[in-house]
Amino acid sequence: MLSTLVAIALSLSTTPTRSVESLVDEAWQQVDKKAEIQHQDDLKSDVEVGAKYAVEVEKQSKFTTDTDMIKRVQRVGAEMADIANQTHSIATWGDTRFNTFNYTFKVIQKDEPNAFSLPGGYVYVQTGLLKFIESDDELAGVLAHEISHAKFRHIATLQREQSKMTMLSLPVIIAAIMTSGGANAGAAITGTSILSTAVGNGWSVKAEQAADYGGIQLMVKSKYNPTGMVTVMERLALVENSQPQYSSTLGIFRDHPPSKERADAMLQKLKQYNIPVERSKVSTSFRAIVKPDDKIAGAVVITFDGRNLLSFAGNNALTRADEAAVKLNTFIDSSPATFEVATGMDGVILGGTQKLLQFTPEDAVAQGKSVAELQRLTVLNIRGALYMVAIRIWETH
Repeated sequence: MLSTLVAIALSLSTTPTRSVESLVDEAWQQVDKKAEIQHQDDLKSDVEVGAKYAVEVEKQSKFTTDTDMIKRVQRVGAEMADIANQTHSIATWGDTRFNTFNYTFKVIQKDEPNAFSLPGGYVYVQTGLLKFIESDDELAGVLAHEISHAKFRHIATLQREQSKMTMLSLPVIIAAIMTSGGANAGAAITGTSILSTAVGNGWSVKAEQAADYGGIQLMVKSKYNPTGMVTVMERLALVENSQPQYSSTLGIFRDHPPSKERADAMLQKLKQYNIPVERSKVSTSFRAIVKPDDKIAGAVVITFDGRNLLSFAGNNALTRADEAAVKLNTFIDSSPATFEVATGMDGVILGGTQKLLQFTPEDAVAQGKSVAELQRLTVLNIRGALYMVAIRIWETH
């Protein structure tokens, strides 16, 4: 016993006194280590919860056998997931830590244009959405949005927030997501006002806005055009306005906030990133397209939203049409006023001060009209296209 005490005394006498700085540093290291363990436990919990409800999705859903659809979603999804796992995005609502998951993407056979995600990186896209979107840019935007829901751990945040106001349970939240807010979700919460209370308290609004902003942050780091997030949301807003029975928004809880409000917010974010809104590059609905003229042999027509704008004839018709389509798309993307389209000299059509295209006598002969008549009709057609674009944008903003 005496020898042990002597040994301890000698040890204490020879151990240098530690500085306050080193003690504080060690204390913070312990805190960081504890926080990291908690973080990993949280991520593990999300994966476990997501896996559990993914089993329910598998039971309730019919998955497509269309290999092209599956490969497309998985290709674009993998690209966006890689960016998400390398990017510490700003979360305006949810878990602000850098959360990474092994994302999986599956396609459900269902006509409604919708997508949803489960905790832990399980992302589902419905075939109706793949038929609804018009480019990989739009698909990337949808997937970036859903990835952001998982990345920001919105389900866990909803679950934590609900304890402050209601008894909203995880099964109710998941049911609402899995059924896109449809009848099954209503059945799951029959006799309660829990879900409406949650929406009223703004949880879904915050989740959707955060996922939209998160999606934009991922898109600006990708090869895809972020405008795709705007155009798909604008068309969803049009569906909501004209076909309420088919209306659907993306992600957690249906119709909150309205798509047009989300589209406005997205446009503001793109402006902050100095990204030009060029709808023609991501949406066929806003693009002048060159096609063979099915009424005049050898002629080429330029269409916009399925309507013929003008036709060219002659040996260089295709080259002229391609050049005119590029100029028309740039012009229409700038959201000009209809009066800016006018006729010029020698068969020219002007967009502001820019020459958009020029008709030749050969064009006139092929269509049985004078050059002046072709100019007049084309000006009316382009103005009609501009009016249609303006109405669509106005209705969704």
